[in-house]
Amino acid sequence: MELIIIRHAVAEEREDFVKKGLEDHMRPLTLKGRKRMQKVCVRLLDFVKEVDLIVSSPLTRARQTAEIISQIYFETKVVEAPELVPHSPPQAFLKWLRTQARTHRRLVIVGHEPHLSSFASYLLSGKTESFIDLKKSGVIALEMESFAHAEAGAAQLLYAIPPKFLID
Repeated sequence: MELIIIRHAVAEEREDFVKKGLEDHMRPLTLKGRKRMQKVCVRLLDFVKEVDLIVSSPLTRARQTAEIISQIYFETKVVEAPELVPHSPPQAFLKWLRTQARTHRRLVIVGHEPHLSSFASYLLSGKTESFIDLKKSGVIALEMESFAHAEAGAAQLLYAIPPKFLID
C-alpha cells in the first residue's frame, strides 16, 4: 500500500488573515499557492497515475489543496478527517488509517505541519519526533504492507520531494 503525504499549498498569511477578524481555520490558499499546487500535481501525475482516495484536514487551506489534487486525479473522491488537523497526535490518524482505509491501495493525505512530518516520522521510525522537512506543496510517499495493519515504524520511504523539484 502507498501513502502519499502532501502539505497544503501556500495560504494567506496568518497575521494578515487574523487582522481581518477571521479565524485561522478558514484561511484560504493564495492564487500563487493554487497555481503552484496544480503544477505539482500535473508533474506528480507522471509518477503516480491514480489514487483511490484523497483524505484532507477539514481546515480550508487543506481542503482547497485536496480539491485541486482531485481535479488533476480525475475527480477522485475527497473525504475529511479531523485527525489531520495541525496538532493531532500521529496515533490518531494511524487509527483512522487502520479502520477507514482498509480496502484502498493508494491514498493521498493533505494536511499541515508539524503534524504531517511527525506522522511520517512515526510511521517510518516509531518515534513522533520529526526528522523530515515538509515544505508547502511538498510530497512524501511511504509504502507499507497494508493500511488495515499499519504500524508505527513499519513503513518504508519511497520518496520525499520538495515542490521546487516538481515545478522548476
